[in-house]
Amino acid sequence: MGRLHADPVSTALMHPTRRALYVALLEADEYTTVQLQNLVSVDRYNLYHHLRKLESLGLVMNHRDQGRTRWWCVMDRVPLPSDGSSATEEDTIARIDLSNPKVQATAKRLIRELGSMTGQNLELDGIALESIDLKGRRNS
Repeated sequence: MGRLHADPVSTALMHPTRRALYVALLEADEYTTVQLQNLVSVDRYNLYHHLRKLESLGLVMNHRDQGRTRWWCVMDRVPLPSDGSSATEEDTIARIDLSNPKVQATAKRLIRELGSMTGQNLELDGIALESIDLKGRRNS
């Protein structure tokens, strides 16, 4: 059986940072690089990496520079692929409370490990996790 290749635009917009950048730009006429960085909370290197990816797909562009300020806007409006958030409260099969610092530290370690297994570098320093909801459907 061959591998299924998804549309590159949909694949790009499945990434949470790129999706957040694109959605922010859809909701405004334009943003500066600094404004986008504050909206999505990533470092400058990662921000430019994701903006260049969206730009290479023709979704956004750096449409004007004013001094050292770069302004970005949407070039192509496309439907957003499902990010899985259509799961409802009924799909929650368990909730893990992370208010205990020891439980939270363990959860962060496991989340980082899962992230690295899926190719995502999850930066959780400075973030207080409250709970983890496990979504799914019970097999009948």
